[in-house]
Amino acid sequence: MVTRYLNDEAIYIVGAGAQTPVGRSALAAAAAVRCGISVYAEHPFMIDKHGEPMVVARADWLGETAPLVDRIVKLAVDAAAEALYPLGELNAAMLRETRVHFALSAENLPDPSQQREVVDRFAAEAGVTAGGHIEVFSEGHAGGLLALESAVNELRSRQAPVCLVGAADSWLDPERLEAIDFAGRLHSVNYSWGFTPGEGAGFCLVATGAMARRLNVQPLAEVLTVATAQETKLMGTQTVCLGEGLTAAFQRVLDPRHRVAHSYCNFNGETYRADEYGLTICRTSECFEDAGSFTAAAECWGDVGAASGVLALTLPLAAWSRGYSKGPVNLAWSSSAHAPLRAAVLLRESALGTN
Repeated sequence: MVTRYLNDEAIYIVGAGAQTPVGRSALAAAAAVRCGISVYAEHPFMIDKHGEPMVVARADWLGETAPLVDRIVKLAVDAAAEALYPLGELNAAMLRETRVHFALSAENLPDPSQQREVVDRFAAEAGVTAGGHIEVFSEGHAGGLLALESAVNELRSRQAPVCLVGAADSWLDPERLEAIDFAGRLHSVNYSWGFTPGEGAGFCLVATGAMARRLNVQPLAEVLTVATAQETKLMGTQTVCLGEGLTAAFQRVLDPRHRVAHSYCNFNGETYRADEYGLTICRTSECFEDAGSFTAAAECWGDVGAASGVLALTLPLAAWSRGYSKGPVNLAWSSSAHAPLRAAVLLRESALGTN
């Protein structure tokens, strides 16, 4: 039964799905992260430049030799199916009108033909081809939240009745693993400040309160604000990180009236991200109940690239649905690596999303 306290003009998340190495649904993945369960393990056959087995977080049901495009498509299709479940068979017509905002990685899929293959196969297998509109974003780790921002703008301008937002990525192509290792970014016994490659996909179904009532679905959370910004002092360049881009993204979504109880980020072991967050918090601490209260899921499922932002926002949805959240307002944010995009989204428990 849908709550009667919906704001018709507000934006709600009404469905969510996740595929990660620690769980094949949003609730399972969130439970594993909450318990600190990690699937870091030696890769079956990849060896780093020091002669040690590479440690990765792998979705082992996909098979160790599955091609990169196949991995990403499978992860995306399964996560999208979970997110679309609330529509059900009775709302099949709505599925045909659903606009899709899909984030991929230009770093892991540098060839545009690869991205097009992923999109085409995803559309066919997920059953969203009839709508004929899939907008693709390739802006790194924060691309999924850029996709969410685009979807929210469409809903508010009434360009679409409901939007499917998602992202999928994998670092586990052998050539990509070798490139990460060669660049000195691979976490290992010989290098402590790298990241552990992972893979995954996250999707969410977003709609206005009026549409949620029409569809008779129970919202999982209200999207209070989502915003993006650009960073000029990027990781790996001869500049000093000041966290200016992330600060701008935070300032555009934070509100002292809705203090953040807990945040979800894409810390992955690289020092740049910790410096960036620390400097950002110095400028925005008044909007947090406890700025040190955060979850870095990469400790469990590895760095999931372009899927980082959307997967991060599925975690508070699970916490609210299972009653273990630390508060009614949570923040999810993501910072791209060598791309300038920074993004954040402020979420509120839907039961409290009233005027």
